[in-house]
Parts: sequence; C-alpha cells; structure tokens
Amino acid sequence: MSPENAMKLLANPTRMAVLKWLQNPAEAFAGYSQLYDYDRYGVCASLIQDKAGLSQPATSLCLKVLQEAGLLEAVKVGKWTYFRRCEPRILELRESIKDFLNGL
Repeated sequence: MSPENAMKLLANPTRMAVLKWLQNPAEAFAGYSQLYDYDRYGVCASLIQDKAGLSQPATSLCLKVLQEAGLLEAVKVGKWTYFRRCEPRILELRESIKDFLNGL
C-alpha cells in the first residue's frame, strides 16, 4: 500500500479508534465481557460495534477495510469473528509513512 493510500485509510477517525482500542484491548474494553481472553483471539466484532456506536454494516465495512489493508487479523470462532492488530504490518506501514514524510 502506498503511503498516500495509507494516510487516506488512517484519516478515518473510526478506523483510527479501532486500531487504538486493539492496541490495548484489555484497557479499551474493560467494561465489556466476552467469552475469551483478548490475548487468545482478539476482540469480538460485536464489542467493537458497540464501542464505536456504529451499525453492524458500518462496523463490518470498517473492519473489512482494515483487514484488507493487512492491519487487522480476523479469527472466526463459531458464529463470531474476533479481530486483533497485525503488528508487523502496522510497523511496516508506520515506517513507510515516516520515510515518505521525511522525503517531502
């Protein structure tokens, strides 16, 4: 993904919030409960939807965009989908944007 496209993707406040929440899910979702520990699978999409205050289709689209960019990993457990950050890809993207901005 080009740095320009990455910055466009990250310009959305909801997508940025989701990435921030998933950086430390135990803290961000402290008032929520789910079946599994956050370290095991990540955070259930329904919790992200609730915290973001979005409809299910809007939440799905937000998570899909982040997943397609490689910033999130999804794990299906039964009928539920859990999400967590893909730290190597986020680091790669961070470096790409930093290099791009340093070249301006």
